[in-house]
Amino acid sequence: MKMKTNWKPIEIEGNLLSGGLEGLVGIEECRDYDLNDITLTPQNNKRKLHLEAPVAKKKKRKPVKQPNKSGKHEESGEILTPSKCGQTNLGFEESSKIHGNTVDDPNNVEAWEGFGIPKQILRALSELNFHQPTPIQSLTFPSAILGRCDILGAAETGSGKTLAFGIPILTGILKIKENGSSAEKNHAASDSELEEEDLNDEDETGCVKVINNVEMKKVQHTNPLYALILTPTRELAMQVKSHLDAVAKYTGIHIALVVGGMAAVKQERILSKGPEIVVGTPGRLWELVQNGNPHLSKINDVRFLAIDEADRMLESGHFQELQEILERINIDGTTKKQRQNFVFSATLTLVHELPAHLKFKKSRNIKELTAPQKLKKIVDTLGVTSPKVVDISEGRGTSSTLTECKISCTLEEKDYYLYYFLKRHPGKTIIFCNSIGCVKRLATLLTLLDCHPLPLHACMAQRQRLKNLEKFKETENSLLICTDVAARGLDIPSAFHVLHYQTPRTSELYVHRSGRTARLNQDGITVLMVSPSELQSYLKLCKTLGKSEDLPIFPVQKNYLDNVKQRVNLARELDHLQLQVQKANSEKRWYQKAAQDMDMIVDEDSKKYDNEETAQLNKVIATKKKQLTAMLNKPVFPKGFSGKYPLGPQMSVHDVQKEEGAIEVMKNAIANDTAGGKKKRKRVPLFKNRKSAQSKENLGISYKLPENLKVPGKKGRPGLKKKRRNKRK
Repeated sequence: MKMKTNWKPIEIEGNLLSGGLEGLVGIEECRDYDLNDITLTPQNNKRKLHLEAPVAKKKKRKPVKQPNKSGKHEESGEILTPSKCGQTNLGFEESSKIHGNTVDDPNNVEAWEGFGIPKQILRALSELNFHQPTPIQSLTFPSAILGRCDILGAAETGSGKTLAFGIPILTGILKIKENGSSAEKNHAASDSELEEEDLNDEDETGCVKVINNVEMKKVQHTNPLYALILTPTRELAMQVKSHLDAVAKYTGIHIALVVGGMAAVKQERILSKGPEIVVGTPGRLWELVQNGNPHLSKINDVRFLAIDEADRMLESGHFQELQEILERINIDGTTKKQRQNFVFSATLTLVHELPAHLKFKKSRNIKELTAPQKLKKIVDTLGVTSPKVVDISEGRGTSSTLTECKISCTLEEKDYYLYYFLKRHPGKTIIFCNSIGCVKRLATLLTLLDCHPLPLHACMAQRQRLKNLEKFKETENSLLICTDVAARGLDIPSAFHVLHYQTPRTSELYVHRSGRTARLNQDGITVLMVSPSELQSYLKLCKTLGKSEDLPIFPVQKNYLDNVKQRVNLARELDHLQLQVQKANSEKRWYQKAAQDMDMIVDEDSKKYDNEETAQLNKVIATKKKQLTAMLNKPVFPKGFSGKYPLGPQMSVHDVQKEEGAIEVMKNAIANDTAGGKKKRKRVPLFKNRKSAQSKENLGISYKLPENLKVPGKKGRPGLKKKRRNKRK
């Protein structure tokens, strides 16, 4: 506020300042003021004095303000007509010209036309270079947007399922806002007129009336909660939010993230702003609902519900909070009928056999589910009415551009083949394990081998998990070792290799693990490392996925395994020694603390003996580290051939090859095998159906056997019958 005051300069006798600054500093005083006009107003948590001058005010009509791209408002004297979606036509056209993209450009959004998608979303899609929808999106949009049907979608991994339910949700919210825009505008206009009257209802002098001891109430936003999106993992929830933010850039729709591992106070502050869409995990979401969050108390009235990776979240014994949320939102029958539901997963129609401990129990009435029965169970659990099923997974769930293979080895040899693959075929690689202990052991071992792994498991802090995941995405030729926490939904660009260090427990996990590569029609390879103890799990996996033949074997050059074994064995010894030192130090600290608590005096001889033992171990560790460093400085595989230097005794000129990717090597091996380059191996069915003799010939998986291995005949092994007879006697 500008104030007219009467300031007059003051003449000061003498030199108030030294150093030649007499002419640069002046002092003025104000004489024409009234003490009644001095008011104290809080601003930026500081007390300031405001001098009000007697200035008469006139009411002026405020010009229309137009929001620009940066979020700031610019004054304009023209009368602008608002569009149906809440934005002015002038600002939309101008901003389109600035970016060089127009929504009517056929090169960008021609394939998206006909689905009823608003212009704001089309503009964001054109900027993201999404020129055409994926197959799952093309089949989902007509029923979801134009018909407002419930959708059950099953598609291969990396097929764009997030936008398949995200774009219909954003479109539906914009339509709801459009229908209720007239009433909201009238209400907002009346509120603005009342505010102007209150602000302009002042004295003729223009002074502000100050009232003391008035408590300021917090502003509570009353925006409705339109949509709720649930995911099984935190990382997947963050990814869904980022994708929706990119598409909803020009819609004015706000999206909030509610996941565990982060400060609940910050999430409550975000929810207090009234976001229209909430993306989160069931645990933290239900926690905030129970705590009485005002915005989440509106989940009974949500108009859109989306569940990603639904088969995992609806399994019995998992995500009990999800069952509580579903019961809460299905209480009212009218809102349940108005709500539109989206259920998506890559393995939505994939069924597998029951475990052995449940299959042969007669007391329990447990039967294997078929694909329609599984879908019906999901529909009944969610309360979905007459959904449209969109299934383009073809029963396999994996991408058509994915190359599948395996490595058969013993449990001790897995480390050798793993290190061989990482050194022979560098690239962005993900290694999956079944347990957290295996992740920690591999991370330590590969760190000693200078592979620079990034671990990711559920026991890590959420900040560290996100940090490792971002570092893996940004770094070229990086390595991620993780559990099944990162198996579902994560979109990791340029991840070419997926290694299953341990055979997954279910076929769904195999599909989702392998789906981290070969996304959006890109090539990728998945390698399954199978030990003899994991053979039964592997056979069940192949049978569930409908694979009639054994997976092809990944080619490995045996002449390089000796160098690999030396390095891995030395790293194992070093890891074992370091573990002994850590264990001894922890026991020593515990012993000293216990002695202090009990006021006991520890003998100095025992301390001296312990120190000498750890000192010897540290010396051995230092020597082992030097040996390992010397080995790692030498290349495992020759990068080129030169006549100046002779080759090693175990290497020849033919062994020196150009670096080939793992995908190219595996495709060439499969092509040579199918073209008859190798002799055909005998195939023996692995599964036999006991129900009928006819199914014995057709059902089963054929397994490739080496040439020198003899297949037993129908009589079987004679020694086995003798043992059985002896047991009977």
